[in-house]
Amino acid sequence: MTGWRIWALIVGAIIALGGVAIWGQGGGPIVLIFGVLMVITAALEPVYGRAKGKPAGAGWRATDERFVDPETGKLVTVWFDPATGARRYVDDAEHVPTP
Repeated sequence: MTGWRIWALIVGAIIALGGVAIWGQGGGPIVLIFGVLMVITAALEPVYGRAKGKPAGAGWRATDERFVDPETGKLVTVWFDPATGARRYVDDAEHVPTP
């Protein structure tokens, strides 16, 4: 786990606990909701941000956007599906240019 993710999980849990206390005293649940969303985002980031294999389907196109994945150190190409707006990050070692 990276430093920011640990920080976000701890701070999110503290905010959520504070939200429970505020809600228990008759306040609204917004602080609790914010804390829970912060924890969920930090927990799921490795799943949705990780480089994956080349997407299947004819609609996907490689873009000119490339960057080094900070967790793996590998060059990644961004693929885009114009029909859905979805983006996928593909390790350049697996990238085969489309004509």
